[in-house]
Amino acid sequence: MSVQNSDLLLVQRGNQPYRATAEELSTKIRGDIDVSGPGKDIPIASASQLGVIRVGNNLSIDANGVLEAVVPAGLEYMGVWTNVNTPPTATTSGQFWIWDGGNGLTLNNPLWGTANGDTVNDGDRIFYDGTTFEVVPGGGGGGGVQTVTGTAPIVIGGDAENPDVSITPASTSSDGSMSKEHWDKLEGIEAGAEVNVDPTQAFAATADLGTLTLTPGGDVTNLPIATDTLAGLMSADDKATLDSLVATPGGVASITARNGITNNGTAGAPILDVDFGVLPNGDPSTAEVMPYDISALGDLP
Repeated sequence: MSVQNSDLLLVQRGNQPYRATAEELSTKIRGDIDVSGPGKDIPIASASQLGVIRVGNNLSIDANGVLEAVVPAGLEYMGVWTNVNTPPTATTSGQFWIWDGGNGLTLNNPLWGTANGDTVNDGDRIFYDGTTFEVVPGGGGGGGVQTVTGTAPIVIGGDAENPDVSITPASTSSDGSMSKEHWDKLEGIEAGAEVNVDPTQAFAATADLGTLTLTPGGDVTNLPIATDTLAGLMSADDKATLDSLVATPGGVASITARNGITNNGTAGAPILDVDFGVLPNGDPSTAEVMPYDISALGDLP
């Protein structure tokens, strides 16, 4: 059987006995319990310890001790605001305004609540949470984009609702975007390459080939010997032939006079004479040429 509130209990104070009801004793015990913090009669609850929990944000307890969640209202854009001395008329949690009254200004009215004394700049959001205002800098809160600006090489086209953002291509005089072709070209440049270096060349020759090597880079070009149909380098044999022509400008190295021919000049400038048979009775030991006019011949013996 449970104890009733009207039951009497014996209480001794010093040497004197007294009586008290169970309800009086229960009220005394409840009043003496301290739940104000760590080390008290009942500890505050934590992740590892049971205890008393406190009512936090967006929670409430009604008269019957029922804990309920307070779900904030959705956001509602109310327009722009420009007056630091007078706050807007707010009626519902979640209402907000966009500040458009200038930069570096201070809210100056107790009706601003906890936001009173805050500095505002264009684009800041001023939210109402049902009891007070709060400033969210930099356009936080989902009010949407009002303007889009760009600094070269970024270009803004289109309109306010549908901005078109682009980057101009780079040129020799201004910054900008780089094309894939230019990127590939830069990737192909070797590390440590210098700008506009004057190249040097080295030539090596063999009997039938010439090789030209450029530095820096090491590019090699082969130069073949000339043929009777294609231009090219002069071979050693051709050079010897050319030298011989220079020594004998007539183009004849030597002439040998045979029967009936006499060379009365030189090898480089020959003078050839025909030996006509004009002597009387001829000379049987010398080869002679029959003259056209046979009257020049000697008489028949």
